[in-house]
Amino acid sequence: MFKKLYALLLLGMSFAANAQDGTRVYEFLNLTNSAKHAALGGYNVTSWDADPNNALANPALMNKEMHGQFGVNYVSHIADIKNASFSGVYRISEFDYVSLHGQMVDYGDLVGTNEIGTVVGDFTAKDAAITIGYAREIADYWTVGANLKYINSTIEMYKSSAIAADLGVSYHNFDDRVKIGLAFRNIGKQTETYNGLKEDLPFQVNFGIAHELEYVPLELSLTLHDLQKFDISQTYNKTGQEVSGGRKAIDHLAVGAELFPGRDFNLRLGYNFKRGNELAVDGIRSFSGLTYGFGIRMNAFRFEFGHGNYHTSGGANHFSLIINLDRIVQGRNYWRSNPWY
Repeated sequence: MFKKLYALLLLGMSFAANAQDGTRVYEFLNLTNSAKHAALGGYNVTSWDADPNNALANPALMNKEMHGQFGVNYVSHIADIKNASFSGVYRISEFDYVSLHGQMVDYGDLVGTNEIGTVVGDFTAKDAAITIGYAREIADYWTVGANLKYINSTIEMYKSSAIAADLGVSYHNFDDRVKIGLAFRNIGKQTETYNGLKEDLPFQVNFGIAHELEYVPLELSLTLHDLQKFDISQTYNKTGQEVSGGRKAIDHLAVGAELFPGRDFNLRLGYNFKRGNELAVDGIRSFSGLTYGFGIRMNAFRFEFGHGNYHTSGGANHFSLIINLDRIVQGRNYWRSNPWY
């Protein structure tokens, strides 16, 4: 078991070491899709519940509670950018799971100009990806998983496509109320370029740990994101000085807290340090980096809301609807066949 986990870690880190600095494409793959993840700081890789959207962030999070669950998500970003996605998980055996995900980002109508700035008309730009996933429980506390995705992008008359994969591992010790997750995302290459020049995919390494308190129904999470590169910060801070090493380190951090985890009603709060450091405005209280939201379940449906503060000009509202298809199909028999839910 540990040899497999060690091999997975080495494989992911080898891609991180070989990643080249420069232009990257398909950054939409690392956008936060689900309302729950948005409310917990944006990068959670440890959530262990019935939300099928977790499997897109870390395929090793698939579990028996996700069986038959289908989630749809929608985000309206600043500048009329629309982001929609879906996720579904199915349990195929006692220890094996499969998932299906779709992502689409519409950047709206854009103004096209020529080399000297003359407007020549409007054009559109869209990104999309379809992902299939597989996970297996390899021990009492361990699950490993992988996603395979096809990516397609269109900007005006130019098109590009790629094949990529995610690798993940999850440790979940419910006795000690500890969960640990590690995900290597977007490992792959372009199969078709925009103009003949191959560009890097947005490879990302995220590591997280979560702990549920013993006497309070509260789970605290800490996620270190973009570990494939130490310096992910802007060059200069708000005073014009070069960003320090300490600031570069903390920009990898996102924290979250969930009250009543796994229950029918949840409250969530988080903070994204990179957003808070880079998007705050001196002298104006904008709460940049703050995230919050809630979730509520009614019968076979669960509604999730998450909000992320970006700047004084606005933030992003995330909406998710999770449908328990297995419960709808089985009706009253659902409770007899799913005693864990």
